[in-house]
Amino acid sequence: MLSNEFRMGRPGMSKGRAPGHRSRQRGVVLILALIVLVALTLAAVALTRSVGTSNSIAGNLAFQQAATHSADRGVEAAVKWLEDNVNEATGCSSGSAVACDQTAKGYLAARTDPDTASKQSWGEFWTKALITKATPVDISDASTGNKVSYIIQRMCETTGEANTSANVCATAPRAVAGSCPGGTSCTGGGGRGGTGSNVDSPKQTYYRITVIVNGPRNTQSMVQAMVAI
Repeated sequence: MLSNEFRMGRPGMSKGRAPGHRSRQRGVVLILALIVLVALTLAAVALTRSVGTSNSIAGNLAFQQAATHSADRGVEAAVKWLEDNVNEATGCSSGSAVACDQTAKGYLAARTDPDTASKQSWGEFWTKALITKATPVDISDASTGNKVSYIIQRMCETTGEANTSANVCATAPRAVAGSCPGGTSCTGGGGRGGTGSNVDSPKQTYYRITVIVNGPRNTQSMVQAMVAI
């Protein structure tokens, strides 16, 4: 005959699962919680970096746009200098102010171009060659923190007066006497359908203006403009 202890179980022992099962279950839950916490932490870090990168890109684009706007000021300043000096006499033997180099004022009377053989960029050409020939004119914009500089090049083969037998320059197209059909607006005299000759307009020489802007966050913008005066 079985004893009561054998039939009823030992005192202090619970029926069903072993005593260590609940402890093992709590350990698994803790590991899963740690895994989820690590995953959430990594997601938060990735989101933070993504937002920071987006803000940096937006800021860089804003600085780039501001640098381009400042470059427009450089172009206008260079055009103003040309308008003030293109018909002025100077001390150089060739005559007009724009016929000879004025390196201290950022002006070159003959064009120079990047080395195409070595595929030189304009940025490299500005740093290694152009600024060694003329001193860039500084018109920095203190309100934006942009440093604006420009150099003007006359599109001629050599220094001296433009469009002479000793010099060839790039010029804007012009009307030559007798080249316009009768009755057009470029015909001078003779009235509508008349036989008058159109006015022979003077040649306008091309000038290349190169403006470079250095701004915050290593922002750099280069703008070029070609004007005929």
